[in-house]
Amino acid sequence: MTSTTPTTCPACGAKASGKFCNQCGAALGRATCRACEAPLAAGARFCNDCGAPAGHSKRVGRSADAPAASGAATWLPWTIAAALLVGVLSYFLAQSAKTEDGAPLVQGSSDGGAIAAPFSSGGSAGGSGGAPPDISQMSPRERAGRLYDRIMRYVEEGKKDSAQFFAPMAMSSFEAIGTELDLDARYDYGRVAQETGSVDVAAAQADTILKQSPTHLLGLALAARAAEQSGKPQNAAAFWARFLAAKDAELKKTLPEYQAHAGDIERAAGLAKGK
Repeated sequence: MTSTTPTTCPACGAKASGKFCNQCGAALGRATCRACEAPLAAGARFCNDCGAPAGHSKRVGRSADAPAASGAATWLPWTIAAALLVGVLSYFLAQSAKTEDGAPLVQGSSDGGAIAAPFSSGGSAGGSGGAPPDISQMSPRERAGRLYDRIMRYVEEGKKDSAQFFAPMAMSSFEAIGTELDLDARYDYGRVAQETGSVDVAAAQADTILKQSPTHLLGLALAARAAEQSGKPQNAAAFWARFLAAKDAELKKTLPEYQAHAGDIERAAGLAKGK
């Protein structure tokens, strides 16, 4: 016969009678603790083994009185992922640090392999190899000069992408010279600009040179090149004519920039004679 003695449901705490609670359906007889599964006395509100409330849900994977999981369970996966990422980055950095003829490589290009570091003396642009110098010990003029030499070698080798890659760095270096930007540096600055598509900058540098020295061979050659690139053949022809007229007298001045750019002057003379 079914017991009709009123009792308290061990699951929901409601008053109930019979074998099952009419509120939640939990068994009223021989109920077990949901936390530790120990038998519960009829009407008990707490387990006499673990002290958990009679309606407490069983915890999966640990006992009811086990401490909460440490934060390691949260950050451990992220730590592993970060370590993997560092490993991948280290691999690619190591690959980029490999040298070509002794010069560190810093960038790939579409015009023929990797690009050597701008201040190294080796690399695909020529040189004897070895570790690059400490650029922190260079003056702005020395840094600009190194970049000019490298870009001009890339231009001669037909590596336009490589020249374009270093052009912004070179032009910023020339701008950093400021008031110490002499005629030689202005020519270098203008040539980098002219060869990498900044014709307006090249024309401006040529104009500044010629205002200070109207017969300066490097200024005339730069002005002629910029005019040709700007689609002004008549202006270019006029500058080339002035170049040829001034050449002999100017070379007798033995200016340092003329000696440094002797090859440029000879090439410019050939271009002028062909006009």
